[in-house]
Amino acid sequence: MDGFVPIAEVVKAVGLRGEVKLYPLLDFHAPLLGTDFLVWQDGDRARIEAVRPSGACVTVKAAGCADRDAAEAMVGRQLGFQRADYLAADFPRPADGLPFRYLGRPVALRGGEVLGPVREVRRYATQVLLVVEHGGREVLIPAVAPILEPDAGLDGTLVVDPPEGLLDA
Repeated sequence: MDGFVPIAEVVKAVGLRGEVKLYPLLDFHAPLLGTDFLVWQDGDRARIEAVRPSGACVTVKAAGCADRDAAEAMVGRQLGFQRADYLAADFPRPADGLPFRYLGRPVALRGGEVLGPVREVRRYATQVLLVVEHGGREVLIPAVAPILEPDAGLDGTLVVDPPEGLLDA
């Protein structure tokens, strides 16, 4: 589905009452689970009736999933939101935004030199790193101020002011 941003994947059925375990993906943001912004990867609206932590995962009860058989049929489905909804005033964005919004965008130095597009976004604990191909090699740029200038949008060039040595081989 064009514009779908996955936040979690159903990895297994839990119990007999239709609960499933969600594995959080890069853009997982727990407050989204209680909103009307949730959709399944096929575009069907998703409504989560109950949520509980389950180790590094989350166990949920989705509307319409009444028993173990229905839960097992959901394994492999992805849960997420539509990219365009991200800019809605009532979308529950974290203060530093969600990582999906960096993918594919060009990155330039404050002076204007274009480094290249963001090929991948990686999360290490609480740190988000932008993977940019520059000078024939992969450069990791922390997505934090003051290195990355604030940008709440979904399009346009990302401006960085890297510390000395960050772009060196």
